[in-house]
Amino acid sequence: MKNRLISATLSLLFAGIVSSCVKPKEVSEEGDNEIVYEATTLRKASVASQLTLPGELEGYYETEIVAKVNGYIKTMLVDIGDRVSEGQLLAQLEAPELISQQATAYSEFQAKEAMFVNTKGKYQRFRQTNRTPGAVSPYDMDLAKTSLIADSLGYLAAKAKYESIHELTAYLKMVAPFDGVITERALAPGAFVGPGEKHGVPMFKLKKESKLRLHIAVPEKHLAEVSLGEVVRFHVKSFPDEIFSGKITRLSRNLSLMTRSETVEIEIDNRDGKLLPGMYAIASLPIRRPGESFVIPKSAVVTNMENQFVIKIKHGKEVAYIGVEKGEDQNENVEVFGQLAPGDTLVRVASDEIKDKSKVKIVVVNDDVAVKK
Repeated sequence: MKNRLISATLSLLFAGIVSSCVKPKEVSEEGDNEIVYEATTLRKASVASQLTLPGELEGYYETEIVAKVNGYIKTMLVDIGDRVSEGQLLAQLEAPELISQQATAYSEFQAKEAMFVNTKGKYQRFRQTNRTPGAVSPYDMDLAKTSLIADSLGYLAAKAKYESIHELTAYLKMVAPFDGVITERALAPGAFVGPGEKHGVPMFKLKKESKLRLHIAVPEKHLAEVSLGEVVRFHVKSFPDEIFSGKITRLSRNLSLMTRSETVEIEIDNRDGKLLPGMYAIASLPIRRPGESFVIPKSAVVTNMENQFVIKIKHGKEVAYIGVEKGEDQNENVEVFGQLAPGDTLVRVASDEIKDKSKVKIVVVNDDVAVKK
């Protein structure tokens, strides 16, 4: 008898535990047991989140420094890691043939200049003499004028040739086009360089690291939420406990057909030189909708093999499936888009076990206030 009493007591206790764990819960109303589903009233809210995207830091300016004229390296004045200033001499080349061409061009220029000066003086004397009628024949005047024009053109051509070669000789001094750091150096004194060199190896690579760029690819669906001047925070593996920041300065205004994304450029002040070009960065891009959107509990969205939907309650009892698309994740909630309107009633914990067009009983839960229907 005592064992039967203990067994009955345990059975009642187990039944109570099982019934208390059933979701959705059963309530007794008007003498019958019926499942009551929790529901919520649809409202709009502001949506904000962080979009995490990878990128690679780049020097604000990056260039390969190559010889513009054929020659041999005479001296190299900088090496890897050296910081240089704009206009600083990096290397000196020697080109005997070019120097010889310059000397020849200068001699021709001097000769043409002398001829032009002589012809010009002769023509001016003819004009002065011609003030006396009949002193100079018209033929001699025309000949002197023609000679002046021809010699002036020859003088200008020789001058242009000399200046052109002179400018080429200036390229024998290789200077830095901007402030930066030498990141690569190739070749050595005595090596042949220039456009005629077969392999075309650059002598130096120069990067401006006091200011950096970070390019990230923003997916198409977020483009309306990206604006110039927005502050973007990022971190790099070299300094895992430190957060860096920069501002969005440029948008490519072009959508990649392969990735369906737009390249966004972030400018970073790196005057302390802590960051280096080539570092891999993870950026957090702030995303803010220009207006408000529908935000519902994640449990209210049903996703199966066929579609994705929420369960809307019409006329207080009738079930209707409404197809939706998810937007931004909002912790326990999610942004949704679909044929919805403010004030619609949705089942909070939805399931495809609740059949479309069936009738159910609900209790609306908004701000912890329950209203039975």
